[in-house]
Amino acid sequence: MGLARRSVALVASLTLLAGCFGYNRSAKRWAYVGNAVLIAAGGATIALDVTSKDPPCMPDANNNGCSYRSPIRGALVVGAVLAAAGVFGILFNATRDNVKTSR
Repeated sequence: MGLARRSVALVASLTLLAGCFGYNRSAKRWAYVGNAVLIAAGGATIALDVTSKDPPCMPDANNNGCSYRSPIRGALVVGAVLAAAGVFGILFNATRDNVKTSR
């Protein structure tokens, strides 16, 4: 379980560090593409997690054998972080002024 949590934290951290923020008009266009990819990847991750749930537990005659399983799993959290990073990137780019560069 520790390795799974570390890998989820690593993916979330790398996603946030690789945020797509543009400084000029051309870079902003590509940043919007990158942010759209983040949102799509987050939606796909959430969809895969929701559609691949474990089968329900069937207890034995003494009502033993089932333990609590949280409905919120790591892939759901990673998908939400990916989508949120994409939405944040779009809002950040939309409100940011273009940087004037002299060439």
